[in-house]
Amino acid sequence: MDLSVVIPTYNGAERLPAVLAHLRDQVAPNDLQWEVIIVDNNSQDETAEIAQQYQASWRSDVSLSYVFEPQQGLAFARQCGVDHATGTLVGFLDDDNWPAVDWVAAAVQFGQEHPQVGAYGGKTEAAFEQPPAMPIKSISKFLALQNYGSEPYRLHPERQILPAGAGLVVRRSAWLACIPRTLVRISQGGDDYEISLRLAKNGWEIYYNPAMQIQHYIPAARLEREYLLRLTHRYGLCTCQLMMLDVPWWQQPFLLTKFSLGTLKRMLQHCFAHGLHQSDLALQCQMSFYQGNFAGICRYVLSALSASRLKAS
Repeated sequence: MDLSVVIPTYNGAERLPAVLAHLRDQVAPNDLQWEVIIVDNNSQDETAEIAQQYQASWRSDVSLSYVFEPQQGLAFARQCGVDHATGTLVGFLDDDNWPAVDWVAAAVQFGQEHPQVGAYGGKTEAAFEQPPAMPIKSISKFLALQNYGSEPYRLHPERQILPAGAGLVVRRSAWLACIPRTLVRISQGGDDYEISLRLAKNGWEIYYNPAMQIQHYIPAARLEREYLLRLTHRYGLCTCQLMMLDVPWWQQPFLLTKFSLGTLKRMLQHCFAHGLHQSDLALQCQMSFYQGNFAGICRYVLSALSASRLKAS
């Protein structure tokens, strides 16, 4: 099996039909073997029924299976998908992702041509329910949108340049060797970045492959001010914890100091450039991210001190 496409979903009855329709229409070489796995992450709606309906009318050359993961959380749903996957590669699509007609073929071709690459993402564009009222380029990464150009590009985990989870493809052997069954980031986001970071720390290259293209459906509610500020702050909160993954204890004080000073510098530069009270929502989101960064550092230090006291007692 060349590729297992895993679709984690929670209450996705309304969203699943679109992604399944796009997968059913995939065009790939006759000798390419692939499968689709729907992971129902404890849904309370008609997700199971929708999956059964599509199984009844699914294409004969591709397996479509349904599994139930009762432990809530995207990280657990992805692990469940890997557990049931048989492909050399595992591709993750969210239930609001619409892959281009050649996405499967492009994913397998890149993986076969680049055996040193452990994970890679593609070009992700927005499919807005309603046109946004503001430019979204500066906050596109927070909406899982990515475009690094028209050529394959090696990403830089050490600079926090990583592929989004939407459309992420991982080499299954690399996952099994490097990814623990329970990630550090099991809630509040960041688990997709943790996957790529762990692979990179174990010597795997992380790439952007523009031949893999998907559209990410973004409802109007996700462009509201309150949602975007919560989202960007949450991204900021998880950054420190991700950067400290597997870092020896004796290196952590230096890295935490460097990270703290860098965050404070960016916050001050932002304030000097745009003022303390910004009316522009994109600027507010950027500051919310920086504030989340700093809060995440404080949270990490307090957690480490608390753990140290418990160990001493």
